[in-house]
Amino acid sequence: MRYLILLEQTEAGFAVQVPDLAISTYGRDISSAKKAAIKAIRINLETYSEIGKPVPTPIPIIMHLENLDVADILFSYVELVENKESLAA
Repeated sequence: MRYLILLEQTEAGFAVQVPDLAISTYGRDISSAKKAAIKAIRINLETYSEIGKPVPTPIPIIMHLENLDVADILFSYVELVENKESLAA
């Protein structure tokens, strides 16, 4: 499963958002921010499963690219692999 993430550099590191799941987290560097996003996504997906709710449908990336509020933010993807954490740039 692949999720779009938005990374924004801050004084403390990198803020990361997963817009399709309304997740916000952070990391000291890009790698740790991506790992934090993967952990948060896993927890979020487990919660949807536990409560029997469908996972929100991803928004097409073009919708994010056209959003001027995130024009200066780095876009990337994280890939969730069953029983592993894997990062995709």
